[in-house]
Amino acid sequence: MQNDATTWFGLRPGEAVDERYVICPATPDDDARTVRALLEPVNFMDPAMPDQIIERMRTGLRLPAQFGTATLLLAHESPAGPAAGLAHAIPPFDWLMAMEATLGRELCLTLATTLVELEAVSVADSARGHKLGHRLVDTLVRSYTDRGYEAMLGGIHAHQTHLAPYYEDNGFHVLPPGAPLDLQLPIGRIRFPASTSMRHLVRPLTPRVSYRDGILKGLLTGR
Repeated sequence: MQNDATTWFGLRPGEAVDERYVICPATPDDDARTVRALLEPVNFMDPAMPDQIIERMRTGLRLPAQFGTATLLLAHESPAGPAAGLAHAIPPFDWLMAMEATLGRELCLTLATTLVELEAVSVADSARGHKLGHRLVDTLVRSYTDRGYEAMLGGIHAHQTHLAPYYEDNGFHVLPPGAPLDLQLPIGRIRFPASTSMRHLVRPLTPRVSYRDGILKGLLTGR
């Protein structure tokens, strides 16, 4: 794996997003305890995800290029200050590995550089009211779009009804609880799994990809 955390997505350390906060990729120098505290309120589907995020940050490791890009962005009130917010995204590896026998390894690897999941957005109580979460997500979206990704997926627990308008305001389509998401590929339609306790999020990242009525269309048409 490569170790070059300071140049993820072309962001420079200390890139300003407004007069108060700066957003930059996490590095091994960031305080793991502060990041873990920000991760604690997030309801991860995979309970091992926080430890994996912290380990990648602590070591500065990146995924091999063929497996796509995972990143952790941190927002600081000053370059040397503690993290006040974070956003994390990673390709949907578990699903792709489960689909490898059906889709083939080559297509699964292509999808790992096409689809990315928004796994976490968290802002410290002291930083609320500045739309910092939106700014973190917008930075991730811009970064993955620049890398050629075509759609950002995600999920929220069905009982977290207050989060639906939050993500809709951030450009996501929020599906009903338990509603499946179908992906239209050149080879045909495949289904991203659904759970009655969850709601899918989906946001196209390129004009040739669109979402309507449970179907994400246009993926891979430009490749």
